Amino acid sequence: MSPASDKVRPTSDRAKETLFNILSNDINFEGIFCLDLFCGSGALGLECISRGAEMCYFVDDDVKLVKSNIATLNLENKCRVFEANALQFLDNQKPAEFSKIILVLCDPPYDYKHYQELLVKLSELKCIVVLEHSESFISPEKFSEKIYNSRKIGTVNFSFFNFN
Repeated sequence: MSPASDKVRPTSDRAKETLFNILSNDINFEGIFCLDLFCGSGALGLECISRGAEMCYFVDDDVKLVKSNIATLNLENKCRVFEANALQFLDNQKPAEFSKIILVLCDPPYDYKHYQELLVKLSELKCIVVLEHSESFISPEKFSEKIYNSRKIGTVNFSFFNFN
């Protein structure tokens, strides 16, 4: 289900297809754990599950839509949903199972002001991070060397970080 308002800006089908084509060259989705930050409708994390991910954690300030989509697809056993600010979540949620996370999909609002703090926290997870961002995003210099791929699809930009 897509959002009824413009508060959530879902990734276009074309951008999502390109993203997962790239990731499929880097990751075997079978059995992985992933994290969908700023998840909105949950489309990116749900796509991971459809490709074989064992578990996806979904985090957003408003989780009504992702919960509805998970229930519609009957995927409650493969999903955990957290209603939280992404940075606070990363500070407060450090269960042992998070060490299993292989992939983080991160789609903050385009006017997001905390990219550096977010990347610092994500780098601690030691995984692959895909950051969706506007064209005006500039990676903090200390993380530029961690970018192994970047793509522009229409108005959407993806930066792929390897924090392993």
